[in-house]
Amino acid sequence: MKTLTNRTKAPGTTMLKTVSVSLVIPAYNDETTVGRLITDADRLLRKACRDYEIVVINDGSKDKTWSLLQRLAADNPSIRLINHEQNRGYGVTIKELYMSGAKEYIFSLPGDYQYAPKELLTMAHGLKDHDFVIGLRVKRNDPARRKLQSLVYNTMLGLFYGNRRKDVNSIKLFRREILSNIELVSNTAFVDAELVIRAEKAGYKVIEIPIEHLPRTSQGASGGKISVILETFKDLIFMRARM
Repeated sequence: MKTLTNRTKAPGTTMLKTVSVSLVIPAYNDETTVGRLITDADRLLRKACRDYEIVVINDGSKDKTWSLLQRLAADNPSIRLINHEQNRGYGVTIKELYMSGAKEYIFSLPGDYQYAPKELLTMAHGLKDHDFVIGLRVKRNDPARRKLQSLVYNTMLGLFYGNRRKDVNSIKLFRREILSNIELVSNTAFVDAELVIRAEKAGYKVIEIPIEHLPRTSQGASGGKISVILETFKDLIFMRARM
């Protein structure tokens, strides 16, 4: 087990004022929501953190997401953009985003605004005694089919990996140093579970904190597609040998 570095003990928002944060956002066909998300997040981060950046990947959107992101970045030097000409999927995109963050903490939000930026303040309370915070969706605003898929997925994670977390694919706030001490292998949506599992195995403390989950209002990502689900479950099963 690795030796952990010294931690700042200040709780919640007080903690944020002493650290820097990379907000990472995967965007796919989110032209109706991602602009408001970035604007609201930028306003919050300016007040809450010592330093920050907003890193956004446009994952081959077919709408006006990319042009909207370019306009926002032109007026805000804190926004850094990456563009995928073709859609590469959530797993590849979120892993690239995690590795692209340059600040002390990584905070993830999807471009569809199903999570408000203010959840950063809620989740930051977990940093007092933990290195990794997962936002637990206590009232998930998704169709019944997606909720059932998630239940089965998280149950299987428990059976295969002993994972005790209830919502590994939700938003996250964690120390960037974790990524220097583990290796992420998966390129599917399983990468979120892999990150949590490997972080705990490396000795980092993980906690779930209840947050609000908002209804989807954009066309958004393809996580509900059968092909995406099958690839993710395949990784869940076969990645065990590499963990």
